[in-house]
Amino acid sequence: MKLNKFQTFAESLLPHEVILLDNVKQFQDRERADIFDVLYHKVCNKDGKRCFDPKIDKRKYSHLMHWMQSRLDGFCTDQFYERLNYFDIRIKTDTISSDEENELLKLIKQYRPHHFHFIRFYEVVKNYLMFLLVRVRLNDYELIHKFVHDYHDDYVRCKEVGNRMTQATVDIVTDYHNLKISPNSMKWISWLTRLWNDQNLDGYNRYQTLILLSYVALLKNDALEEVLAYYIELEPQLEDGSYYSKKLLFNYYGNKQLILMKLKQYDQALYYGRLSISEQGNDYIMYLNNYCFNLSKLGRSEEALSLLIKARPFARQMSNKYNRTLFISSLMKCYNDNGQYLNSKQYAENRLSMYEKDILEHNWNKFFRTYMETLAQLGEFLKVKKTIRRFNLIDRESQFLKNYVSFPYFKWLLALANHKEGNISEARFWNGIEREMERIRTTYQIEPSKRALSLMKKCIGKNG
Repeated sequence: MKLNKFQTFAESLLPHEVILLDNVKQFQDRERADIFDVLYHKVCNKDGKRCFDPKIDKRKYSHLMHWMQSRLDGFCTDQFYERLNYFDIRIKTDTISSDEENELLKLIKQYRPHHFHFIRFYEVVKNYLMFLLVRVRLNDYELIHKFVHDYHDDYVRCKEVGNRMTQATVDIVTDYHNLKISPNSMKWISWLTRLWNDQNLDGYNRYQTLILLSYVALLKNDALEEVLAYYIELEPQLEDGSYYSKKLLFNYYGNKQLILMKLKQYDQALYYGRLSISEQGNDYIMYLNNYCFNLSKLGRSEEALSLLIKARPFARQMSNKYNRTLFISSLMKCYNDNGQYLNSKQYAENRLSMYEKDILEHNWNKFFRTYMETLAQLGEFLKVKKTIRRFNLIDRESQFLKNYVSFPYFKWLLALANHKEGNISEARFWNGIEREMERIRTTYQIEPSKRALSLMKKCIGKNG
């Protein structure tokens, strides 16, 4: 094995994976221990000065790599869930082998309460019990019957929680999509908080609880610190493997980045954001959008643009319309942040022709706000007016503002276009905007977008 193969594997590891491996390692060989020590410092402490020793037998690197992957696979909740589904199919089709039965029996004997996928595990064991009974196989009956009996109440409760979680998710995600918290979400907060503090809950439901509380916190700023504390509370379960899968870690890092960004802790958020985009999984574009927004907040718009451009082929293949339209808006904004307004315009119009229906259904506000900014920067005010009218953006905005407190930016952009065409004076333009700003400030105690005001002042300062 070439050493660069091990280097590549080491670079793919996440900090919590290495900490998990560190907790279970029992190296007798000094050189293997030294290799792992270098790896630990590279991944967890970002110590780029330490290098792997090329003099150590390459076979030890190979053995260590296979040991690490094997141990991680053994902890992985996703792989465990797939194995449970496999057992269930084999049981129901009467094709389970003796070796597979022994493996399942071993899992039952070694079961620790409140496993991440306890609900599915219980269902498989119960099906296995019926499998044995109808075949009058009573050798392992007592063990399996005891498990089904002992955990029956836990199973019923976890199933009930899961069923209620569905409605909670509908209410909270709907509010999150509408960018406004309502009584529909608020009514779930105390219940979700009790669930989070319940150590007897199965891991899957408990993690879903954290996700929903995160959505609430992103809409309700006074809950941010409390929810961030929950992320810290989860660390031991990530480090001992009870809440481990690579996909779960990416989700943990991505959500934690959002909480930290909302708290304006952008540098710390960037660390978790970087981890969340370590691999191009199903949610890669969502995590990348958030990470690039964070980069822009820190004045690193060139880096953000480079990452988004590289991700364009991946984004084109996406089936998730919401994330794809969000990606389009993010890339347009990054073009604008880098002064590449022509690129932004070309990309926007190309994507609008391809995905008009999707854009109007998902993230239309972000897309057209950014597109209008692009056209205004290019001085194309006639096109601003035509676009606003073609897509009925004033009426759309009016309906939007009935449910979400904000400023009528499209109305202002239309007024700006009318002023630039000489239809209204500069004084009338600013008087109308200032009256609306004052009314909304007084009523809702919010401030308009500095970016929008800066754009209008810049455009007013231009000739004609």
